[in-house]
Amino acid sequence: MTDRTSLARILLRIIACLPLRLNHATGSLIGWLTFQLSDRNRKTVKRNLELCFPEKNSSERSELGKQNLCETGKNISELGAFWFWKKNQVSNLLKEEIGRHHLDNAKAQGKGVIVASPHFGAWELAGLILSIEAPIHFLYRPNRNTKLDAPVIASRERFGGKCYPISNRGLAQLVRALKNGDAIAILPDQEPAQDHGVFAPFFGVTAYTMTFMTNLARKTSAPVIFTAVERLPKGQGYRMHYLKPDDDLYHEDPTRSATALNKCVEQCIEIAPTQYMWNYKRFRKKPDDTPKRYN
Repeated sequence: MTDRTSLARILLRIIACLPLRLNHATGSLIGWLTFQLSDRNRKTVKRNLELCFPEKNSSERSELGKQNLCETGKNISELGAFWFWKKNQVSNLLKEEIGRHHLDNAKAQGKGVIVASPHFGAWELAGLILSIEAPIHFLYRPNRNTKLDAPVIASRERFGGKCYPISNRGLAQLVRALKNGDAIAILPDQEPAQDHGVFAPFFGVTAYTMTFMTNLARKTSAPVIFTAVERLPKGQGYRMHYLKPDDDLYHEDPTRSATALNKCVEQCIEIAPTQYMWNYKRFRKKPDDTPKRYN
């Protein structure tokens, strides 16, 4: 019997036959159904928006939440294109680059580049686009079901990327890649493991924030550039933004550097707030003296 992973792969291959506009329409439908049927996702989005946008009224946040889950659905459907389209088709998805000089200037330093891509817009596309130009290396957290890892790894590596599991060996591979002048990619807004982060403000809310990326940048002198792949309306393609973080990102004080990290993630989100992954419980860990954020 075909398992769920194989079935999902088959469905994505079918969706990959659609032009991007229909692909995204399919994704919107998936997101709308999620909003209607998934109480857990709806509640998580609602709570995150309450925490991060207290200045908005409930009606505004509700509309933002509906749009957000439609965008989240597109995150799923567009994987069909990212996994199965040819290199020139994927390249042609990118319609505009804003702030590209930040990446070029970072590369010119010859120290490698740390590309920080938050869970915003089509973040999987960022690595694919950059791997077409030059080698890029990724860390990933192995899933208990290895069948779920295989298609993601194959997608990230198919144009020249290289994936390593989170381990001492994987970290050593990243350092080696930077020393060779290559780029590495990190998701900077994931909640780190215990004792691997500090609390720092994120939209004014204390969030447990990774220190790994900023420590790595400081120890290797590799510059950090944030990328945000904005999804354009009506399947028109994508716009890639490159942002240079504040110099505080490289500060020795971990809270100060983590605050600069979160500030740049905020700047990415502000490009199109509906396109962030608000269904992720970003504030699960909390200082001991604060109330529980999620029920």
